[in-house]
Amino acid sequence: MKTSFWRPFLRRTAYLFTLLFTVWLIAVQAGCFTMRTPDRAWPEKLRQKGQTLSPRFCDVPDANGRMIHSVSIGTADSLPLIVMVHGSPGAADAFLDYLADTSLSKMARMTSIDRPGFGYTEGFGNPEPSIAAQAACVRAVVNTIAPDRKVLLVGHSLGGPVIARFAMDYPEQTAGLILVAASIDPDLEEHPFWQSAINPPPLKWLIPKSFWASNYEIKALEGELRDMMPLWANIRCPVTVVHAKNDQLVPIGNAAFARRVLVNSSDLKETILPDGDHFILWNRYPVVREAIVDMLGKR
Repeated sequence: MKTSFWRPFLRRTAYLFTLLFTVWLIAVQAGCFTMRTPDRAWPEKLRQKGQTLSPRFCDVPDANGRMIHSVSIGTADSLPLIVMVHGSPGAADAFLDYLADTSLSKMARMTSIDRPGFGYTEGFGNPEPSIAAQAACVRAVVNTIAPDRKVLLVGHSLGGPVIARFAMDYPEQTAGLILVAASIDPDLEEHPFWQSAINPPPLKWLIPKSFWASNYEIKALEGELRDMMPLWANIRCPVTVVHAKNDQLVPIGNAAFARRVLVNSSDLKETILPDGDHFILWNRYPVVREAIVDMLGKR
């Protein structure tokens, strides 16, 4: 009696598990869970949020020939340029609300970049662990859109060290930095056991490409940040740090680190929020927007 019940039950369970596992594996390998917005969807998304300007898309080769994808709003050369760099994982659409803001687009041109390994930059799922190389990718876009001009950069999470490295390596092109919940202190980088476990095959094949790419670059981040330690004194432009006290992913100690190392910044400003967690780029939009407007006023 018991055998006749359990045997069909176990067969059905095994079949269901195999089916779900196969569907998941196909979905992952087919590129689902990409966390990116295709170019064709941008105009409608911006229109729904009130933006009357049409987006422009640009693919620029970096030093290695990799095509870096970006989305821009505004064309007036007389306006300053704001370059926005997303976190991990993520894509250019992390800054959709900012590009859709018509009052911002009257004050500045705005460009949001797909970092290597993410979005529609060539080589989706193949991250670039070098922060210096990522900063060079940002520069390739800047040199195409606004050659010979200083730009304001906004970086969220892992985008923070990327724009900081840009300011270190290309100070002549940097007008100011806004570090939003930025991961910049190497001593605060944690390495949970699963970080290494999911890196090689076969577990790698079960992880969506955007998440695997994120894990790969975060795993390398501590070493990259340590390499940057002697270079913080090179940053002389205005810097605004926006961070939430209850950020569980990037601890508030990163803001204190910024105070210690940005000793030569011409104008260091902090906005520490009592709440808002790591996602203040979205759930504290007015605060980040105010930081951008304030930085534009310093140009």
